Parts: sequence; C-alpha cells; structure tokens
Amino acid sequence: MDMHAHKTTVIVREDHQVVVRLPDDFPAGEAEVIFLPRPTATSPHEAVAEFDRMVASLPAAPVISLDSLDRGELYR
Repeated sequence: MDMHAHKTTVIVREDHQVVVRLPDDFPAGEAEVIFLPRPTATSPHEAVAEFDRMVASLPAAPVISLDSLDRGELYR
C-alpha cells in the first residue's frame, strides 16, 4: 500500500466546518481524516500541577529488599 500523508493546520469555523486544500500530488479517492484540537496554553504552574496529578495516578513501584535478592542470579 502506497501511503501519503499531509499535515496542515486548519481553522474550525463557528459552524464547525473545515475547508482543506490538498497538494496536487495527493492521490484522489477515499482518505482518512483525524482532527486533533490544539491544547490550550497553560501557565508553567498549571503544567506542573497537571504533571503532579498524572504522577500521583501511577501505581506505586514495588519495593524489594536487597537482602531478598539471590545474587547468584546476577552471575549466571
């Protein structure tokens, strides 16, 4: 399958319509379109708070005592 991709920035109008002009070498026919809204600008403080929330949502890392390790496994 011959893949072509074209990335561009568009403006979504108030009526929720978008007009896109593709390059002349873009093949005619059915195509897949994905719309991703641009993230809103956040202050550094908000970005850090969002990162902290994401980290807090991660599961705790397991704690393994070094004494419980079989060091023989390291040298096989």
